[in-house]
Amino acid sequence: MKIGFLSKAGVDIAEMAKIFYPKKISIFNSRASLREAAHELDILIAQNQGFSRFTIDSSILRCARKLRLVQHIGVAADITDVKAAAKYGIPVATVPAQNCRSVAETAMYIMLGCAKRGRTAQRLVVEGSMAEFQCNELGGKMLCLIGLGTIGKMLVPMARGLGMNVIAVRRDISKDGEIDGIEKIYPTKDLFVALRQADYIILVLPLNEETFHIIDEKALSSMKSDAFLINMSRGDHISRSALEKALADRSIAGFGTDVFWQEPNDPDDPLIQDERVFATPHSGGKSYEAISGGTREVYKNIQRIIDGKVPFNIISH
Repeated sequence: MKIGFLSKAGVDIAEMAKIFYPKKISIFNSRASLREAAHELDILIAQNQGFSRFTIDSSILRCARKLRLVQHIGVAADITDVKAAAKYGIPVATVPAQNCRSVAETAMYIMLGCAKRGRTAQRLVVEGSMAEFQCNELGGKMLCLIGLGTIGKMLVPMARGLGMNVIAVRRDISKDGEIDGIEKIYPTKDLFVALRQADYIILVLPLNEETFHIIDEKALSSMKSDAFLINMSRGDHISRSALEKALADRSIAGFGTDVFWQEPNDPDDPLIQDERVFATPHSGGKSYEAISGGTREVYKNIQRIIDGKVPFNIISH
């Protein structure tokens, strides 16, 4: 059985190689290298970080005649064209909850970094300066969660623990009913209504045709001038040009992100030179616990394929 691993993340590659030893895993760090070998693979493990949407598309899946599973690490599978996989009878599975706590905690860290002007504070320390400095408290502020899956739900008690008020926006407001700690859940059509109330907005939702550029110029113009936008999902949830304009016009207070439109990000990107932008390198799900736990779950699912059993957490139908 030939197992392939699409990944640019050295930590994940090392962990995967360790848990599968003595089985050998073929490593692919680009779409081109994967396409060349797709016809040989029985199992493909996919790590989303650094790859664009639909990297694993029909041109690859069509050639992968032997492929019995595309197994994603983590909750998202947007680099795979799931509909195309279903067409070719290839199951696609995820590890839905393993890195969610790590991502939620990173979202809180980024929100605190924005509120406390972390980059400016660090610069002043390096300069040995005690220049006039002010920052924001989170207590009493309104957090708006866009997306209310596992990560969004984990963020509610974390934010409430800091004394924040919480509202949310989700596609299906009937799902789950009322959620403890959330004042109101708005349908997507009322996104602007929710944005107008928020001091902090955190994006935690999947990327698809409906959510591409969900934050555009109109959405940004609905925000308060002292509000912060934080993206924990995918770069393309936000119109970059609209964000750059909002920051230039100071129509929002700042931007926090764990994801970029192009990954890895360009270190000379003017956006990340702005001290009002507090960013991490798509590392939200990279805790020791999340990586080791996720790798074990991947191994279990692949072992089910080897044993002739149906894998867990299939999302392609």
